Amino acid sequence: MVELTLAHWMYLAGTVLIIVTMLVRQNVLVPSLLMTFLVGWIYLGSFAEGLQTLFTASLVAAAELFNIFLIITVMTALLHALKVLQADERMVRPFGYIMKTGHSSFWVLAFITYGISLFFWPTPAVA
Repeated sequence: MVELTLAHWMYLAGTVLIIVTMLVRQNVLVPSLLMTFLVGWIYLGSFAEGLQTLFTASLVAAAELFNIFLIITVMTALLHALKVLQADERMVRPFGYIMKTGHSSFWVLAFITYGISLFFWPTPAVA
């Protein structure tokens, strides 16, 4: 059985502090950095290694999130390119006579997307 140490309780306190900070609609950066430092200091037993924990945590987070940022950047660029080419309007224009209200537009787009996905869905899953 795993024994909970002071570092575990400090991590729990940090999680609660961050949730409370979000509930009062404040910035979570300072509490996150403070609690990361305290958990690192308590767990490693050294003030200097506690400071080093801040930089290590930032590098690990950046490495894990880089792929997500890259995908968001590429998708935003592609969306902008579609708008410049007016492809977003051209793709919807053939169905404009059906899409008069928000509800009909939703259902038309849902059925069209479903129909297209029937042809393209297995490709990414197989690869």
